[in-house]
Amino acid sequence: MKKIIPGFLLLCGALCCNISVAQYPHYSDISISLLTAAPGEEIYAVFGHNGIRVRIDSFDHDAVYNYGTFSFNQPNFVANFARGKMNYFLSVSSYNDFMYSYMKENRGIREQVFELDSTQTMFMVRFLERNAKPDSCHYRYNFFLDNCATRIRDLVQKTFPEMSLPESLETPTYRDLIHRYLHEHPWGRFGIDIGLGLPTDQKTGIFEQMFLPDYLSGVYARILYNGRPIMKETTAVFIPDTNRPPAIQPAGTVTPLVVCCLVLVLAALFPYVRKGARIFDFTLFFAVGLTGLLVTFLWFFTKHGFTQNNLNIIWALPTHAVMAFFLLTNKRGTSFVRKYFLATAIISMLLVVVWVFLPQRLNPSLIPLVLAIALRAVRNSRKSVRQ
Repeated sequence: MKKIIPGFLLLCGALCCNISVAQYPHYSDISISLLTAAPGEEIYAVFGHNGIRVRIDSFDHDAVYNYGTFSFNQPNFVANFARGKMNYFLSVSSYNDFMYSYMKENRGIREQVFELDSTQTMFMVRFLERNAKPDSCHYRYNFFLDNCATRIRDLVQKTFPEMSLPESLETPTYRDLIHRYLHEHPWGRFGIDIGLGLPTDQKTGIFEQMFLPDYLSGVYARILYNGRPIMKETTAVFIPDTNRPPAIQPAGTVTPLVVCCLVLVLAALFPYVRKGARIFDFTLFFAVGLTGLLVTFLWFFTKHGFTQNNLNIIWALPTHAVMAFFLLTNKRGTSFVRKYFLATAIISMLLVVVWVFLPQRLNPSLIPLVLAIALRAVRNSRKSVRQ
């Protein structure tokens, strides 16, 4: 959904493409359209992208306004990215540059031309020019609520103030919607499912679904305003080459489910193979604890919003990262350690039992991992009792 371009190039593009409103000719000479880029192969591009094209043939002016840009040079870039405090901005580039960046990735591009009267045309032009100014172009990015698609959605709503959106034929959750784009990215889906919490499982209507570029384009293709379509023309301006080999190879057989099943097999075998059991248990619980620390950080110490109230914390207890070290020492047999792992085993087994009834949709690949946690927790509590 985001097109990552160095900030200085974007600013140069804005200077080259910008024309003041006073210079614009009659509105009939201005064409404003929605550009929709197909999903890319990289995980950051898998959700597609939107831009607004403004073309004035008599001025030889052809620019694309892009809300999905940010600069790596912004202060505290890494910290802001991790904490959900990223500033994106509206950039302006030439249409040819926009097309080239997606054509080289072999991503299809669809153009839908808006049906606008004079008032609507000049409103959109002025709005975009005003928003592209250095003191107005930045905004706080949110993947679900404020991105390259929702910014355009809100602009179109202001342009057609009494426009009614069609009824939604379905009410998928935010998680359902993003899963539809992650079939070729099982590890990406796995990580996203762990990081995103209960808010992601809210049901969505048409308005909320338009955070996705494809959905934004699809909704506008069937909207009528005062009895007329708001889009007068739709064109596939670039059709991808289907014979071109993908730049990224499929995930193959090493999927999260395979890895988690392997962990479960090892957890079941180690009671019969004593050598290496302590190292395995330490690695398992320490890794799970680190995952829990990440979930906790995303929940309490970031502004992402959709990472809050994350039920993955039930199996990924942050305390595992500390308790794992007890498994390497002679203190593993103490009453405290025994009770801790007994409680862990009970919690893990109960979680598997109620899995399908939880309000948050946990990734099913995690079930073998949770069972492995339960097995090793039971085993360690029993060993503690005997010792």
